[in-house]
Amino acid sequence: MMNRLPLKRLDESGFTLIELLVVVAMVGILAAIAAPSWLTFLNGRRVNAANDEVLQALRQAQVQAVRTKRSQTVVFNTAANPPTITVLGATTTLGNGALKPNMAGMTIVNGVTSLNCATTSCIEFNANGTIANNISAQGIKIAVTSPPSSGAKRCVIVQTLLGAMRTAKDTACN
Repeated sequence: MMNRLPLKRLDESGFTLIELLVVVAMVGILAAIAAPSWLTFLNGRRVNAANDEVLQALRQAQVQAVRTKRSQTVVFNTAANPPTITVLGATTTLGNGALKPNMAGMTIVNGVTSLNCATTSCIEFNANGTIANNISAQGIKIAVTSPPSSGAKRCVIVQTLLGAMRTAKDTACN
């Protein structure tokens, strides 16, 4: 006849304590490896979204200036936490409320003042959609970083008096 294998006893089924500890240790090690990459990815997504908001606000003001034949001003409050953008009389928080305090920062580089804009934190488009401010050869850079001190950096550069805009990242935003 055939030899039959003995059935497992119920008290021997399951995992041992050592097996569970090994699995928990492996999961912990993998989480420790993945966490910094995940945070970098999230910060990059946040700063890209905030930079897109800045670009859209500038383009919206430029289009509205041409459409209404009146100058339009975009004001950036870089001191607010998180920063705010005022365009066409409406103030919005950078990130549309998704950014908590100290998650993002904004700086204006090469900002200049104009008659209707007494601060360097605003850009004015005249009735033709061109920049009313006198800008330097490097253009006006509106940089967004997440986290504010040393994180991923993206910027919108208003390059010419005609209002041509482009985006850049990291060292090009300094």
